[in-house]
Amino acid sequence: MSGDRTMEKGAKDAPHAVALRLFPRGGRFVASAAPVASVALTAAWLFLGATPVRTAVLWCALTLLAACLVMLGVAVGSGGGRPRSETYRWVVRAASVPGGSESATPLELGGARWLTARYAGAMVAVPALLALWVTLAAADARGTGTSSVLAEAGAVIEQRPIVKIENEAAEGDSRTAAATADLTVLLPSSTGGHAVPVTFEASTDRRQGIGSELYVAHVPRHPELGAIGDDQREDVERQLAGRAVQVGDSWTIGGFWALATLGPLGYWWKNESMRRPRRTVGPGWKALRVSVTGTGEHIDAPPGSPEAADEKKRRENTRTLRCLVLEGRGRHVSFHSQMDGEVAGAVLSGAQGWLLWDPRQRRGRDVLAELVSDDGWQLPGAVPVQVAEQIEEAGVMEAARPDPGRRIRTLDLGAGWLVTASAPVVVGFAVALGCLAALLFVPDVGAWRVWTAVGGVLAPLIGLAAQAMTRMDHGEGDGESS
Repeated sequence: MSGDRTMEKGAKDAPHAVALRLFPRGGRFVASAAPVASVALTAAWLFLGATPVRTAVLWCALTLLAACLVMLGVAVGSGGGRPRSETYRWVVRAASVPGGSESATPLELGGARWLTARYAGAMVAVPALLALWVTLAAADARGTGTSSVLAEAGAVIEQRPIVKIENEAAEGDSRTAAATADLTVLLPSSTGGHAVPVTFEASTDRRQGIGSELYVAHVPRHPELGAIGDDQREDVERQLAGRAVQVGDSWTIGGFWALATLGPLGYWWKNESMRRPRRTVGPGWKALRVSVTGTGEHIDAPPGSPEAADEKKRRENTRTLRCLVLEGRGRHVSFHSQMDGEVAGAVLSGAQGWLLWDPRQRRGRDVLAELVSDDGWQLPGAVPVQVAEQIEEAGVMEAARPDPGRRIRTLDLGAGWLVTASAPVVVGFAVALGCLAALLFVPDVGAWRVWTAVGGVLAPLIGLAAQAMTRMDHGEGDGESS
């Protein structure tokens, strides 16, 4: 994106100038901070016990998420609820550089750092938050109080019979139903006299009776420090360590989390992402003078044979792309990028410039391409390999004629995503953050954790649904992608 001076100039002609000056950098901050915070929270909650390190990670991550929420709230309060078409138009104005030449192409082309970072961040944050919510809903957050005192004093774990049961709450009438109760066991006296009764709350996998034995953690000769217990030794060890989830469960959840994150991210990064470094236009680059005529649908099907097996594979590998339609020298070119195609087609329709690509720079089934307008903006994208080959075979392209003096700016159409949000979305995320904090810091276990986690997941979805319904009522069809 451009600097502050250019953003202020572009915002003079647009409403809500304050918000339009803030949202590019604010959006970058949120797109970077939210994934980092979500991954840090999930990793700390899964793999760390109740240590100062985990406490520091939790507070830092929650602070980052709160800052993201404040940033979103400021953007929405300053001019939120804007249709995506309006933010696209402003970004185009802000990225335009006057004084461009129609006869020459730029020598230096910008990269696509923030476009890539935003998408990669979302692909990392979503599965991390899902893993975190599932863990929080099922976990026992007790990692302070008696368990931490016992751990510091060198507690041992022994089997002790139950001598008294009070306040039992079972999940069913069966003897095998899970239950929570105040259980009393006898511990050795510090003076060597009669055993001392010690009571603690425990959530067991099945209902217990008088005389049933539990795994109890206590400090020998110091019954005054209390005790903790469970019918599973692993649960007692977990509480002493201050862990929210047992070691085996942590690695199971962490494994699924890694698979759900790294698999799609790796595939997208290799085949679909628009990432690219800054590049220099060289002798092998091709150029085509084009104009944007609108949006169209391109069906990219690999070549196949009449055989049934090949035809089935061909259908499975067929892509349907929503693209900008470019017209140049009587040929139509499908150009796709990380943008809302319908809105981009309406905003950019009529723009003229150069379509540039190096035939050797391919990614997956695409050739990396750049649309450079006469107004001075550069839109990173791609052209399907089949389309690129057809254009080159038609002989309508020419060698690029770079001009070292021409300056362009990368067009990041999604930079304005913050101000496309509305008040219901902010409220939904605020409720989710409150639920998250409660689950992280309230040392308790029970059904309330499940309902709180469900509420934290549903609140943002309800906010997004309310925003979508409002826009449909007002006839806005911008979509919310990019």
